[in-house]
Amino acid sequence: MKIEQATTEQRTECCGQCPFARDTPKEYLDTRGDNSERFIGQAHINAVLPCHMESEDNNATVGEGRQCAGAAKFRANLHITGLHPSLGTLPPDRAAVFGTAAALLAHHRDISVIEAIRLLRERTPMQMGMKELMEGLMKGRVCNE
Repeated sequence: MKIEQATTEQRTECCGQCPFARDTPKEYLDTRGDNSERFIGQAHINAVLPCHMESEDNNATVGEGRQCAGAAKFRANLHITGLHPSLGTLPPDRAAVFGTAAALLAHHRDISVIEAIRLLRERTPMQMGMKELMEGLMKGRVCNE
């Protein structure tokens, strides 16, 4: 499947439970398990990130619902470039969405930003992205050109 076939329209605002949004309660995030490294990694690669609240099972099913606004804003906040043009893009929004991978990791894990920075030195966002890419390849979920 080509990436253009997997992408859908881009949301412009974060849903009420967006994992990239600063105001999503930690209590809600805890109900879904710690996916912080997955979110950081997928934001750094050509991953289609649908809004988890718009799929039938609330599990971010590719091809169901619009693309996640929080992911697009997070990518913009981190100045991630070189992604496929069919992936949704939005302007940076540091007020609503985490401005750094360390801030996202700290919020999701309920640790200090300093501790998150230390962890990100041990396991970089690009390493997280490569892990996500390899898992996608093994599951047959990687789009090709």
